Amino acid sequence: MTPMPTYTRFEDIPQLLHANYECTVPWNHLEMMLNEYHKDYECDMDTDFQRGHVWTEAQQIAYVEWILRGGRSGRDILWNCPRWNTSRRAGQMILVDGKQRIHAVLRFLHNEIPAFGTLFNDYKDRLTMTMASFTFCVADLPTRAQVLQWYLQFNAGGTAHTPEEIERVKALLEAEQSNSTQQSNPKP
Repeated sequence: MTPMPTYTRFEDIPQLLHANYECTVPWNHLEMMLNEYHKDYECDMDTDFQRGHVWTEAQQIAYVEWILRGGRSGRDILWNCPRWNTSRRAGQMILVDGKQRIHAVLRFLHNEIPAFGTLFNDYKDRLTMTMASFTFCVADLPTRAQVLQWYLQFNAGGTAHTPEEIERVKALLEAEQSNSTQQSNPKP
């Protein structure tokens, strides 16, 4: 393992690669935007460095419900398209991060999974941009090596929760809710 360099000045710290263009894409316009990307930029949403479709249906539903409840994190979808900001024809657009989230939302929009027990077409009102949207962030990294480096920068640092860790927090929540109920309904 390569040792991490030491810095004594903040300005010397090398900056991460990042997207240089962002736009808000409401879920009800998602397919239209993806179709445009496919037509205009030969979009690749299934790159060789991406994981397969690893979210379970329960995880997909939980994500859709999280966003519909106003969840803010997890809305950024990261793309790369060389020469995106130039007047010359841009290169191929590739999805760098967000495959699981896009797939979950498309399944919801296609009535394949419910949110809060209801399929998309069975809702009585319209989905608005303030309710559910993505932020498409597009970088224009010119090389595959830079794209792979970028992918590693934001995917290699975390550790997923184990099922046991999630169950432990669920048990804590259940105990907390039980204590609250007992405190609000004291025995005579």
